[in-house]
Amino acid sequence: MLAALFAAALFSPPLQGDDLTRDVLVNVCLPFVGGEKDRAPAEFLGFTVVSEEGPVVEMESGDAVTRSGGDRIAKYMLQLADDEGDDDGEVLRACTLQGRTIDFASARGAVRRPLEQAGFVAEPTTSANRALWTKGAVTVSVRQAEGRATVVRVTYTSTEE
Repeated sequence: MLAALFAAALFSPPLQGDDLTRDVLVNVCLPFVGGEKDRAPAEFLGFTVVSEEGPVVEMESGDAVTRSGGDRIAKYMLQLADDEGDDDGEVLRACTLQGRTIDFASARGAVRRPLEQAGFVAEPTTSANRALWTKGAVTVSVRQAEGRATVVRVTYTSTEE
């Protein structure tokens, strides 16, 4: 029996802090800041568009939580913003995921491994509730202000190339 447990432990996938955060980073945010405009990966992960104004699309997850006042809010909010530089020539793309039910450590744990595998470098930070990775013109940050939702933000700016 002990051998069976040991074998199962060897073949079980590593624990992730938050699978949806990781999946949004890998399948939605990194491709989006790289220039892909397809929303199908976000929709496949359960996100629906709640507003679209100019270059900004706001989406929310299908699952929700009930707050103390009885209001239901989506567990995750996703914003895709794309400024193609029409005014100033600078291209800026940002993908922001707000996790309302996860903590900082879970979000950081979910994105760390995929970012390191993709060649991102962890940058030193002085804050215990902020993590930062960079690769070329792309920056990924995870942060959480006290009492607030955890935010994963992926940005690309042409001025960093």
